Amino acid sequence: MNKAVLTISFGTSYADAAQSCILPVEQALGAAFGDWPVFRAYTSRMIVRKLRDQGQEIELETEAIARLLQAGYDPLCLASTHIIPGEEYELAASAAGSLKLSEPLLCSEEDLDWMAGLLGGLAREEGRPLIMMGHGTEHAADGIYARLRERLPKGEVFLACVEGAHTLDSILDGLKALPEKRVSLMPLMLVAGDHARNDLAGDEPDSWKSILQNLGFEVKVRMQGLGALGPVQRRFVEKVRKILPQ
Repeated sequence: MNKAVLTISFGTSYADAAQSCILPVEQALGAAFGDWPVFRAYTSRMIVRKLRDQGQEIELETEAIARLLQAGYDPLCLASTHIIPGEEYELAASAAGSLKLSEPLLCSEEDLDWMAGLLGGLAREEGRPLIMMGHGTEHAADGIYARLRERLPKGEVFLACVEGAHTLDSILDGLKALPEKRVSLMPLMLVAGDHARNDLAGDEPDSWKSILQNLGFEVKVRMQGLGALGPVQRRFVEKVRKILPQ
């Protein structure tokens, strides 16, 4: 049986972010399912185009699925590393057809409870309140961020997004009420890529770091994507385990 797993990520143009956040998830899948070779594809057309302009070979999900099926891989299971079931996940689902695709990281109520607990633990590691930057979206899946916010430990973890309804402004009153003006910032994204390095932690006046510093906060940045975390890698493994043939 010529079987395989194809990981489907949004993608990143930062080589170090792919190495530290996407590769470990793929390696965790490879370790868990040793006789299933693991391949990679991205859903972001912009990122794939940019990487190809730089001379790097990376496939879109449609291209990788077609190639692997043509090569005779059967069963071919698709492992989503997306955070929410938004537009990018729907691209993967559309390309999947009759193939099995695992759920994104945050989908069920159990997923949200798990993530709230994980983030609470990270805040305790930091020793200060933790502000998470989600991507956000105009898609209906943006509501997942609201459901996660309801579960976060009060005064310990805050969540806002670059896009969508849950902006930084929506948590500023809560931040200003903190007894100490010391916070950590971290992306709620698979990789610490462009949004993390610029919108979250950049030196421009409109970055979250700059805005909070101008409000008198001492700001520490945890430049680490979720894919670098062991618990997240194991969570993706469990999601893929559910779709593998028994």
